[in-house]
Amino acid sequence: MTMQPLSPKQARFVQEYQVDGNGAQAALRAGYGPSGAKVAACRLLTRPNVMEALSIGRSAYAEKLAITRADIVSKLLETFEMAKQMGLPLGMVRAASELARLLGYLAPTKVDVNVSAAGQVDLNHLNRLSDAELLAIIESGRVA
Repeated sequence: MTMQPLSPKQARFVQEYQVDGNGAQAALRAGYGPSGAKVAACRLLTRPNVMEALSIGRSAYAEKLAITRADIVSKLLETFEMAKQMGLPLGMVRAASELARLLGYLAPTKVDVNVSAAGQVDLNHLNRLSDAELLAIIESGRVA
């Protein structure tokens, strides 16, 4: 599947977003209206063609600077050690946080919760019970 080409306004947004990573400001500079800049930025940043253009831009920039992921991890580890030696706990936390984010440890986890019709019936029954009835169930160890 080929990506749709960027419109001139989208291309300008991509260019401006790469300046400072601020979506709302990039949308304003790209010509989107002030009242809808945040919404436009949010919408643009979810479009596959815009995300691909941003990814290509980041890769080209990193290649131009000859920076690798390993270089960044190394520098963050140095920063952590320096903060540790200087007794700067906030610097240590910040470096550790950036390392964790970069290495994917802070990625959100998806949890699926399925409630069956029977489970909903049980929940409705429990919601109708008084505090005294709930306490009696808890003390007896039986499930309603």
